[in-house]
Amino acid sequence: MQKFYFFIDWMRSGTGPSDESVKPGEPGRFHDDQFLWMRFEVMKKFIYESPAAEIARRLSRANEVRLFYDHLIVKEPGTKITTAWHNDHSYWPVRGNQVISVWLALDYVPKSSCVQYVKGSHRWELIHKLTTFAGDTERFKGSSTTNLPPPPDINSMLDKVELLSWDLEPGDCLVHHSFTVHGAPGISPTANRRRAYATRWVGDGVRYEPRPGTMESLWRTVANLDPKLSPGSPMDSELFPLVPSQ
Repeated sequence: MQKFYFFIDWMRSGTGPSDESVKPGEPGRFHDDQFLWMRFEVMKKFIYESPAAEIARRLSRANEVRLFYDHLIVKEPGTKITTAWHNDHSYWPVRGNQVISVWLALDYVPKSSCVQYVKGSHRWELIHKLTTFAGDTERFKGSSTTNLPPPPDINSMLDKVELLSWDLEPGDCLVHHSFTVHGAPGISPTANRRRAYATRWVGDGVRYEPRPGTMESLWRTVANLDPKLSPGSPMDSELFPLVPSQ
């Protein structure tokens, strides 16, 4: 865990890459990075030596799992912006139900700033229009998602749904299905920084489905990452490595 702290503080110094999701003039900082395992040995070691793959395999009831991608998420104290309600599956070029995220807390996370999950929402199997974490739809304006429903307005449904969140210690994990609707509040200036390392996993029943506007288009154009898969094929790619269970 100490190596993770050192590495993430090194990234915050400006040495490492990050994606800002806070608009100019807004307080705080909310940034993320993906596919770290391909660039940094400490992340690759975690992927292959931690229990994360086995957790994903068991909970998805898969025979074997592949790493879909890893994802560092950092929200600094004083960041007022919330993470808009969404599910992950809508953003991902996948088809199937064996898709699991393991969200590892790297700091103490009080319930007041923890990710909030809508209980049972994975059963909705919703594919919705795409927005950024900040709720910005302009980034996806040109994608063919006009016939999709908007992300669910959970704030208007609070009398009909149950929200789940927890106090987390460093090293605690949240595990959720890709169809689970979730969001996250802002962080007060006096609260802890919220750093998390999420690993995304797909089981052997999942197929590649590059729907218009999903993240695979950004991976190709921005990061030059190409899984070299045909639509409908298994996720058998060097970009999505098979990780043996521990």
